[in-house]
Amino acid sequence: METRPGKLYTLLDTALAGASAAVCAAMALASALYILLDSPAHGAALAASGALLAAALCFAAGRIPERAARCGLIVFFAALILRVLAVLLLPSEPISDFYLLYSAAERAAGGDAGAFSDRYFALWGYQIPFSLYEALIIKLGGGVTALGLLNALWGALTAWLVYDIARRFAGGGPAFAAGLAYAFYPGALLLTPVLTNQCISLAFMLLGIRLWLDGGAARAAAGGAALAFGNLMRPEAAMAVCGMLAALVLSLLSRSGKRRSLLAEALALAAGYAALTLAANAAAGLSALAPNGIGSAAPEWKFVLGLDTETLGRYDASLAYILDIADAGERRAEALRAIRSSLDSCASLPLFFIEKAASFWGRYEDIWLGSESELANLLRLAERAFFIAGTGLAAAGCLSRRGPAAETLARGAVFACFAAFLFIEVQPRYRYFVWPFVFILAAAGIKRLARRRRTGHWRNERV
Repeated sequence: METRPGKLYTLLDTALAGASAAVCAAMALASALYILLDSPAHGAALAASGALLAAALCFAAGRIPERAARCGLIVFFAALILRVLAVLLLPSEPISDFYLLYSAAERAAGGDAGAFSDRYFALWGYQIPFSLYEALIIKLGGGVTALGLLNALWGALTAWLVYDIARRFAGGGPAFAAGLAYAFYPGALLLTPVLTNQCISLAFMLLGIRLWLDGGAARAAAGGAALAFGNLMRPEAAMAVCGMLAALVLSLLSRSGKRRSLLAEALALAAGYAALTLAANAAAGLSALAPNGIGSAAPEWKFVLGLDTETLGRYDASLAYILDIADAGERRAEALRAIRSSLDSCASLPLFFIEKAASFWGRYEDIWLGSESELANLLRLAERAFFIAGTGLAAAGCLSRRGPAAETLARGAVFACFAAFLFIEVQPRYRYFVWPFVFILAAAGIKRLARRRRTGHWRNERV
C-alpha cells in the first residue's frame, strides 16, 4: 500500500508534468498561430520547418556516435563560433536602455563618481552591477565589440550547460542534439551582439544549477554564489529558484533516505546565494557609485505594464507619469489605481491573459541592433521554427513521471516563467531566459519519441 508521502509525491509530480506539458504546448501553438495569421504562406513554411527540425533532431540523436554524444566541447565550440560570427556580421550600436547603461559605464570607467546618480539608476539600481561589468571591460580597453564577444562566450557556456544538464536524464545522443539545437538557436544569435545583461546572467544561473545538481555542500554553496551573481547581472533568479524548489520538494518526497543530505545542500546553496548578495549590497551601500543601492525602487512598475489590458502587457508611455511621483507610497498607490482601472475596464480577464500569452510567446523577435539587415530578419524568421521545434519536443518530454531532479527543475522553471509573464511586462527578448530550459526538456522529448518509434507505445516512467 502506498504511503502518504508517496501519494503526495505522485500528486505533485503528475501535476507538474501536466502543467509543464500544457505550457510548452501552448507556447508552440501560440507561435504557430501567430506566424500563420501574420502571413499564411510564410507561417506555413516556418511551422513545417519547425516540425521537420524536430523530426531531424529525433532522427539524428539515435545515430550520433556515443563518443561524439559525450563531447560537450562540440556543442560549446559550435555555439561559440556561431555567436562570434553573429557579433562580426551583425554590428550593433547601443540603443534605448542599452545605450543608457553603456554611457554610464563609460563615465564610470573614466572615473566619474556620479555616473549612476541620475534618476534612471535611482529607480532601477539593479542595472548598476551589469553596467559596472561593462565599465570593467571598457577600463581594460574593450568596447561594444569586446562585450559582444564576451556575450558569445557566455552563450557558448549556456549551450554546453544545456547539453550537460540534459545528459543527466536523457542520455548522450538526445542531449547532444538538444544542445546543438540551442547552439544554433537564431534568437540567441540575434541577441549576442546586443549589450544586454541576459547573456551573462543566464550563463551563471545555469552554472549555479549545474553545481547544485552535482551534489555536495561545497558545490551547492558555489552554485548559490553563481546563481546570486547571475541575479546581480539581471534579477531573474526567482524563476530558476522555483524550478529548484520543485526539484528539492519532489526529491525529498521520493528519496527519504537522502533527506538530510538534500537539506544540507539546500542550506549550503542558500548560504552561498545570501553571502554574495549581502556582500554586494553592503559594497553598494559603502560605495559612492551606487548612492541609491542596487535594488528596484519601483517593483510595482512591472505589474503596471504587465496588467495593462490595452497593450497586452507591453510598454505604454502614457503610464510613465507614475514614475515621476517622488513619494514611494503615493507612487505605489497610483500604480495600484492604474492596475485596478485597467482590470476593471477589461471586458474579459481570461481572454486578456490568453491574448497576452499568445502575443508574448507567439510573436517574432524584436531587433535591438540599432539597425536592421537581411541577416537579422532571416534570423527572426528562423527563430520561430526553432521555437516550435523546441517547445513541441519539450511538451512531449514532459509526458512522463518520476523524472530525476534535473528534469523536474527544468519543468518547474518553464512553468514559473510562463506564469510570471502572465502578470509582468513582456517583450519578445524576455523569452531568452526560458530557451535553455525548453531545450533541456526537448532532450527528454527526443528520447521519448525515439523510444516510441522503437517500441510503438508510450511508457509512463522516467525517460
